[in-house]
Amino acid sequence: MTDIGETLLNASAPSDSTISMKWPARATICLAGALALLFPSSASAQAALRAADLRLLAVAEKLQDSNAAMCDRLAPALGAALQSRDQYATDADPGFAADVAFAVLLADGPAARAGIAEGDGLVAVDGVAVRKLPDLAEMPLRDSAFAMLADHPAGQSLQLTVTHAGATRDVSLDPLPQCRALVEVLADGGTEARSDGRVIQIGLGLAQKTSDAQLAVVFAHELAHSVLHHRDRLASENVSKGLGGQFGRDRRLNAEAEIEADRLSVHLLANAGYDPRAAVAFWRSHLGQTIGGGLFRSRIYASPADRAAMLEREIDEYLAGGAPSWPGHLLARR
Repeated sequence: MTDIGETLLNASAPSDSTISMKWPARATICLAGALALLFPSSASAQAALRAADLRLLAVAEKLQDSNAAMCDRLAPALGAALQSRDQYATDADPGFAADVAFAVLLADGPAARAGIAEGDGLVAVDGVAVRKLPDLAEMPLRDSAFAMLADHPAGQSLQLTVTHAGATRDVSLDPLPQCRALVEVLADGGTEARSDGRVIQIGLGLAQKTSDAQLAVVFAHELAHSVLHHRDRLASENVSKGLGGQFGRDRRLNAEAEIEADRLSVHLLANAGYDPRAAVAFWRSHLGQTIGGGLFRSRIYASPADRAAMLEREIDEYLAGGAPSWPGHLLARR
């Protein structure tokens, strides 16, 4: 579940950081690294994907907002998910008003309250036109737009230039900060979850199988990887994310990161108002055991039973007083 490895799910196949999840953006990942979203052909499939996106956004915003104090990488909380046309197949029309758009909006979020609608295009941030940034040249334009938003100085009004039905207007917002992460559902129907340190992706199949509390458990694990800078840390140690990451030193360091993400996840859940023991219940559930990979799981990940027991110990030792929680023993490893 992060670019550290696939974390929670699909632990049978080593990867970047996941719950054990892979990272095809909305559907497939190009060799050049750019993400391409498959736009569902039927209206029902599109509706199902939008519903999953909206549900994930609601869960994610709750976790990102309530844990902002422990995140040293922040972004404005807009209550919106951005996407760009270059994430879709060339013959697909996502209905966006510009190359980058507000694909999903929470009805009570800052963007929606400011009159921004789903599909509205994001043209400029603080007067600067949305464009590909040099260090994100191989990624979708959406990533650059989000980076421009995240670079906005905290405490100052955010100025967005938005286009709708051919008309362009400026919108001023005063959003609170939240933990920085792009969030989206993968349209491939898989049961994967993953983060590369910037983008957290949940497979549509997984989103549809989980309750809200279970979805929060999955997302909290991926967010924990981002909070703890695991991708950066493993990259600095030249740790392999592929087959080599299953052996020796690399396996040990990958496993340490997964354990830390599991342990931090219950603190993130508690701060967001979720019962942290939902994570224990998840790994003891049929879904958690199935996702855990059984005999074929990657050895980077502990068994579902061991994960549940570890989380139970974490809660008993560090969360007996409830929320808010400041897990300094884990943040010190960042």
